[in-house]
Amino acid sequence: MSKNSIAVNHLYLELPSFKQAFIHKSVSSDHNNERLEFLGDAVLEVVVSEYLFNRFVALDEGKLTQMRASLVNTQSLSGIFQQLDCKDLLQTSKGTKKLDETHKHSIYAGTLEACIGAIFIELGFEESKVFILQLFKNNFSYLNESSELKDAKSRLQEALQARGAEPPKYSVVSNKEGNNFDCSVTFNGKTFRASDVIKKESEQKVAALILLELDGS
Repeated sequence: MSKNSIAVNHLYLELPSFKQAFIHKSVSSDHNNERLEFLGDAVLEVVVSEYLFNRFVALDEGKLTQMRASLVNTQSLSGIFQQLDCKDLLQTSKGTKKLDETHKHSIYAGTLEACIGAIFIELGFEESKVFILQLFKNNFSYLNESSELKDAKSRLQEALQARGAEPPKYSVVSNKEGNNFDCSVTFNGKTFRASDVIKKESEQKVAALILLELDGS
């Protein structure tokens, strides 16, 4: 196991729901991790919010919200999932396996949330809280009250400026139903896409994907 790996309690691996957490919808439309992901997302937000609330008593809700967003996002969750010593349990279709890493980050993030949901269902809130605090131990250690928290678009712009590159152009269109915004950016010959009900959030998601690409280059 590498130095950066996160050891998962071997008892979790025997839990039926935890096993299901690693089944992507591309493998099964009925028996997959989507419902667990939905639940885990909510549990994760509560635990991280409580942690920040108790640790940073002098910060207002705006700063706490920024701090939580810097911790709980696709980029962060994908990175944590890839440190799990059981990440190879993830089951996806052959077609999904062939996708480039850029398109897999949301799958990794969703699987991590499903793992949290599974532990909550099987072992309760306190155990899921222990698991989450373990996952975010390193991330929490970097936080302080004076941390300058910038969104993904700002961080991307700074990263590109440092490389002498132009900021990307975000192309955003609403879907046919008019209830979602689809954002796309072509960068270094690749197209990055993301969607959200909020226009600005779709741009932030794409920026986070490009940051992941830069981190891996």
